[in-house]
Amino acid sequence: MNAGSNHIDESRWTGLSEVLRLAMPAILASISWTVMQFIDTAMVGQLGQVPLAAVGSAGLWSFVMNTFAVGVVSCVATFVGQSLGRGRLRDCGRYAWQGIYLSLATGVLALAFWPLADPIFHLMPHSPDVTRQEILYFRVRLFGYVFIAWQTALASFFQAVNRPMIPMISAFAANLANIVLDYGLIFGKFGLPRMEIAGAALATVIALGFQVAILQWVFLRKPMEQTYATRSGFAFDWRKTSELFAVGWPAGLSFLLDVTNWGIFTSFIVGYFGDSVLAAHTAAIAIMHISFVPAMGLNQAIAPIVGQWIGRENIPIAKARAYTGTKLGIAYMFAMGMIFAFLGPSIIQAFFIDDPNVVKLCHVFLMMGALFQGFDAINIVLSGALRGAGDTRWIAVMTAIGAYCIFLPSALVMAFVFKWGAIGAWLGATVYIILLSGVMFRRFHSERWRHIKIFRADLVGPIEIADVAK
Repeated sequence: MNAGSNHIDESRWTGLSEVLRLAMPAILASISWTVMQFIDTAMVGQLGQVPLAAVGSAGLWSFVMNTFAVGVVSCVATFVGQSLGRGRLRDCGRYAWQGIYLSLATGVLALAFWPLADPIFHLMPHSPDVTRQEILYFRVRLFGYVFIAWQTALASFFQAVNRPMIPMISAFAANLANIVLDYGLIFGKFGLPRMEIAGAALATVIALGFQVAILQWVFLRKPMEQTYATRSGFAFDWRKTSELFAVGWPAGLSFLLDVTNWGIFTSFIVGYFGDSVLAAHTAAIAIMHISFVPAMGLNQAIAPIVGQWIGRENIPIAKARAYTGTKLGIAYMFAMGMIFAFLGPSIIQAFFIDDPNVVKLCHVFLMMGALFQGFDAINIVLSGALRGAGDTRWIAVMTAIGAYCIFLPSALVMAFVFKWGAIGAWLGATVYIILLSGVMFRRFHSERWRHIKIFRADLVGPIEIADVAK
């Protein structure tokens, strides 16, 4: 196959092989992260309904505050992927360092959220016991903010240079540490203090720090330096930082808007109907992460794949790879949706809670999730493809319109005007996800992203000679 060609002249299975080669480690790493969240929730669930309700809401909002930075630095994959495709290998390490520097700033910003925890959670219509535990969990998780963005920047770099096994292994190691620390800190085992819900938060923070340490160590090793300038390219570069931020801030904004939207949905709409409803919602979301988060692995893999093929000026193959990933995502998420719909009660009772009312409502949520899972796969995978092309501003605009003009209004109307309660709110979410999938597909298929230039100098200058497929 001619990398510079605009024609697809490859075997039938070449595209599938490329996508799976890069996506499977990302998917496994995402599954590992899901397992960590699942175990956190399941262990906290053993403490009772109030901690289970609290960890879902507080865990979501602890991530909301970090999403802008994560969205910005995730575009390291866009710049590294396109740099690799053009043969500018040493720029790969330089862009990764700019992502690290942007990540470090989140540690300072996290301090500003400490005094905001109390007023934020007291605004929510939750019981005093749930609110108190939400604040406790949220404040402990603040200490891990810098690690979330930092590991995103490094994982994006490794994914984009075709080394997806490195973030996968680091995720496995971090999750193993988290399981041990969860058990010790939640229940007071291994000579550790019994901290209950705060222990779950602290275990996550320590595990994230451990993951960053592994990634940074590999990043600085000699083989990476020789190829990608991961040591010598450490200098702060304002031009590269501004390029990264210019493409990254819309991605960060869209991520922030999307997760904030779900936070409002969880805490202010679903949470309005009581602790048992919020507990059922928390369990349903934790279970659905088994399908949602692996699809995010496809999102993470497709972004640099599309970026690399755009860098090689081969738009047809960039599109073909995105569609291959989308088909894989649809098949997986649809299958998991069916499993959750039919086996939901057994899963809920085995891992979360055996309260019959909570189990019944949670199963209803899971059946509704089964309706939109395949459509959500389109949103997840193609948003990654558009990010790889640098089309982040369109995603930000559509996220704002969809979330605040369709999702939340429809959820509110169905929940309160039609008086369908939390089930009505979930129906509003279902309608939004299905509509968004059509818009997302149309945007990517139109190829309006193909002429976007992410480099200010448009790669003017000598190109380093290298085997970019190595």
